[in-house]
Amino acid sequence: MSGSTPIWLVQKLAQKLALPLLLAAGLAACGSSPSNTAPSSPPQAEMQFVDLQGFDRDLYASLSAPLPKVDVAFYDRITPSALPERLQSWMAAVEAGGGKVTVVPPKSSVTARDPFLLISAISSLWSASRMAKEAAVKAQFASAQAYDAQIILKKDDKGDSMVDKVVFTQRKK
Repeated sequence: MSGSTPIWLVQKLAQKLALPLLLAAGLAACGSSPSNTAPSSPPQAEMQFVDLQGFDRDLYASLSAPLPKVDVAFYDRITPSALPERLQSWMAAVEAGGGKVTVVPPKSSVTARDPFLLISAISSLWSASRMAKEAAVKAQFASAQAYDAQIILKKDDKGDSMVDKVVFTQRKK
């Protein structure tokens, strides 16, 4: 067997190189790349909320365009106190950028006490939460930092307050 490399030596070398190569590949996969934030559709001024990563990419594209106003409507009935975590992250990014998140109660159907309860319930969802820190770190959410957001409520047929839509409005520079 002169002139050929013994099998055991090749196997030992492969074992020593496998771990560093796997670690490097894993670290490369963790880094954010443009393909992670590549929009799945062109920027839109009106969109529907779907609790999937595609929504994040589409909202990112719309806020990065930058469109002066982006309306996000809902397919499902969403109560103000059950705002989806995906949307809470966007609200936290608005606040992290110095923007305001306000709640607009249903027209002429809310008593004086209800607006305070609604505002405090929604504000507590993301204020001083881990999402504010995460949103500030993720580049995807940086596009929301130039916007204010309004959570517009409506009454459903039972008289309960529901989220009608969220409106992102670009702030004046």
